[in-house]
Amino acid sequence: MALIFVAGLLAYYAVFFRKRDPALGGGMAKLLWFLYLALGLAALFVEVTNVLPSAYDPSYKAAAYLLGCILISVSGFLRFNPQDIDGVILRVRGQGFIEAVLITLQGFSIAFFSSFALSSLGGDVGANRLELSNKAEVLGSYGLINTVAGAGSHLFMISLVMACVRLCQSREGGNTLIRPFLLIAASLSYVVYVLAYVGRDGAIYWLMTALLVFLMFRRHMPAKTQRWIIVAGSSISAIILLPIAAITAARFANSEFGASWSVFEYFGTQINNFSDYANIDRPLTYGAMNFPLIIKPYCSVIGGLGCEDWDAIKPYIFDQYLTQGQAPWLFATYISDFVADFGYMGAMIFISLFAFLCHYLSVSRDLNGFLSLSRLLLVLLCFLTPYWGVFYFRFGIINSFLIVNVAFIVFIWALQRLYVVNVESEVVGPGSGHSTKSTLGFQTHG
Repeated sequence: MALIFVAGLLAYYAVFFRKRDPALGGGMAKLLWFLYLALGLAALFVEVTNVLPSAYDPSYKAAAYLLGCILISVSGFLRFNPQDIDGVILRVRGQGFIEAVLITLQGFSIAFFSSFALSSLGGDVGANRLELSNKAEVLGSYGLINTVAGAGSHLFMISLVMACVRLCQSREGGNTLIRPFLLIAASLSYVVYVLAYVGRDGAIYWLMTALLVFLMFRRHMPAKTQRWIIVAGSSISAIILLPIAAITAARFANSEFGASWSVFEYFGTQINNFSDYANIDRPLTYGAMNFPLIIKPYCSVIGGLGCEDWDAIKPYIFDQYLTQGQAPWLFATYISDFVADFGYMGAMIFISLFAFLCHYLSVSRDLNGFLSLSRLLLVLLCFLTPYWGVFYFRFGIINSFLIVNVAFIVFIWALQRLYVVNVESEVVGPGSGHSTKSTLGFQTHG
């Protein structure tokens, strides 16, 4: 199955990437393609060594379906052109205010979660994981403080983007490293937040997102700045990978294959797991599993199919998997989670519509032909679904991540619009002897 998966990805590369003009974009799509090629090669290694065998006979139809859905997702970003970021770098209105909000929120998040994160790594890390429910209850007892701190940490991607915007602006002269350094430090709030719950995901997703944002802005930075980021990023990576190693060692201390081989359970068994799920009768959850915070408001107004509360039906759903000999929590990519919610046909339609949305956001520009900061952030947020989804649909656990980021992006959009209105009202005044106006922050004279 893995061989079919890899062959399909290579064929896609030959058709869409091999002779593609870099000026037409496609860098994001290529990053996503490379990630899933790496997954396919890891899966091929798992198959050859038979270190983590499938529970059922291989389903080549399931592997082909998985490949098709992933290629549809990759295609959604083919037309995004990183060269358009120049327009974002030159036109960030209210930049200082946005940065101050992010640094304040995420600084508060780090201050709140740090003690809990340190306690997660103290003593017996394995025992700390088993006591996660108690820690979650303690954190929940802080009410609004916990909510605000968690929401602030969810905005870490935007902090990384704003840091790179500052670093790109340094080529214009007069910019220091203090503000971007503070933004990068603030973005680590997500790592601390997840560590507070004895989790490794925060570090993995931070590293993946930092790589994505750096590659997006790299060509717009001075060579000296690029070298500084590589050195700083390598140092940060080495530091935050230490708790990952500690938690992983504790997690697989009694594993038959040990911690090193068990890494392939997270990156390498997805194709086999997807095939195994195709061999059982999966009960549909109609969005309750992956979109609970979105489904609940819908159900409160309209009601109907799929309006069961996920916490209420979860034991029944999991039992349906376990009685068929398959654990429901195995990594099988975000595609598998959508299939669990909507079935194979429904998931294909959902993914196709999502890819069309990604394509639309990637190619559309404002009235003056520029890429806006808010649209760039929306593209990146959409990209995280298949990018992080190489493991599973991350946002199914934290719908709040999507909601908080979309809300903040809308806030940035409104701030940009407000700035334009204010500048126009100041520049265009009654009784002026000439027609001077501001268009998106630039002054034009006629």
